[in-house]
Amino acid sequence: MKYLVAYDIADNKRRRKLFKLLLGYGINVELSVFEIEVDKENLSYIKEQIKKIINLKEDVVYIFPYSAQPFRNGIYKGKNYGDVFL
Repeated sequence: MKYLVAYDIADNKRRRKLFKLLLGYGINVELSVFEIEVDKENLSYIKEQIKKIINLKEDVVYIFPYSAQPFRNGIYKGKNYGDVFL
């Protein structure tokens, strides 16, 4: 299944660790946003690793699942999409 992972990590060292972790499972689509495609087992592993990397008092990580037609009611703007209204 595909997931969108967005994060705001306060510390550069922790941010680099998370970046390297996620890079092994998907593509970096924005500065702090990854699109990954993993099964449930790998998702569980990623969540465990995230818990070890982040500081729960300073950092935040969001993981959003999406289907083959992500964000069907979304608005996409910018260099990768032009103006695409779904």
